[in-house]
Amino acid sequence: MRVVRLGSPELAQLLASIGEGAAQRERDDVSPFDQVAAVADAGLGALPLTGGSIRDLLRFVIDLAEADPIVAHVLRTHYSQTLGFVRGGHTRWLDEVRAGKVFGNAISETGTVAAGNHDFTTTLTRTAHGWVLDGVKYYSTGTLYSDWISVAARVEGDRVATVLVPATRPGVEVVDDWDGMGQSRTGTGTTRFDHVAVAPDEFLTVRPRAEPRPAADVPFLQLYLHAVVAGILRSVATDAAALVRSRTRTFDHAPTSQPVDDPILQETVGRLVSTAWVAESAVLAAADTVQAAEDAVRAGEPTDDVGRAASVAASAVKVHLDRVAADAATALFDVGGASASCRAKNLDRHWRNIRTITLHNPASYRATALGRLWISGEPLPRNGYF
Repeated sequence: MRVVRLGSPELAQLLASIGEGAAQRERDDVSPFDQVAAVADAGLGALPLTGGSIRDLLRFVIDLAEADPIVAHVLRTHYSQTLGFVRGGHTRWLDEVRAGKVFGNAISETGTVAAGNHDFTTTLTRTAHGWVLDGVKYYSTGTLYSDWISVAARVEGDRVATVLVPATRPGVEVVDDWDGMGQSRTGTGTTRFDHVAVAPDEFLTVRPRAEPRPAADVPFLQLYLHAVVAGILRSVATDAAALVRSRTRTFDHAPTSQPVDDPILQETVGRLVSTAWVAESAVLAAADTVQAAEDAVRAGEPTDDVGRAASVAASAVKVHLDRVAADAATALFDVGGASASCRAKNLDRHWRNIRTITLHNPASYRATALGRLWISGEPLPRNGYF
């Protein structure tokens, strides 16, 4: 398998090819199977194994999201899982990553249990013939494109096991039923497991249900989403500038006769450029804090301080970006006339994609948790969002 290096001309060519037709694929509801495969075939799924930092990885994610935020989002669990393989020294699974395999997820469930709680109804049961997996998962982002599926399930006693099963194993059904207004082809659908056989060597971890995850794990997953948002914001700024350049007329009461000379439009584009730059800078700065937590876990010293710092950084980025990113995607239309809303241009995809990503967890709850921490020292929640 060839390995495309970060910063290389080959990577620039790959990103350009992924970006070509991305807006049309989304408009026509076409899944980017070829584009996800191209990333894997280029060895880019193994980036966490090459000695680079989380900052390097998320910088690539921003670049990829600028080209196609669907492809970038598809790989979120893959990269998180790969970091876990490195952390745990799981040679077998590291070899699968090196071979270009893609890892998806089947973690979330619906029902009456609060989101972020690991009180799963999916079960792993020991039978006379071995372990079997039964249950239904939702929001399985990326699983439609994966070779292996990471599944969380309740196992004997009040414990949770994470197992890895092939997407093609009998009893596994990946349903492409996600109908969100944005990120529509991420494969964020339902995954069903009907008496699926699980081998002992396919168990990754078994832990008490209430035991918190490694300090860097959840902050990385949350920050990753905003790396995707930062990439989209680059596209917002680029599309806004292109829209101004494409206009041949303006309004009778505009300050200039040519849109490209209009200081009002220039200011709007300048603000969009600034928003994109600040978003990227914030994500990369937070990535260093998540790296510190990751380093502490790998060194066997996962202190509360480094874990809290990573959660605070990822949360702060979300609380700020959720609002300004959606506003920027709306302001894009301020530099165009009514024609900017044409379906052929598909410029509304930026707002829809950003807003869908921000809905993964409410910024209001995150801001409130940060406020409680700063005011009274109340610890941040310990769940799948912090």
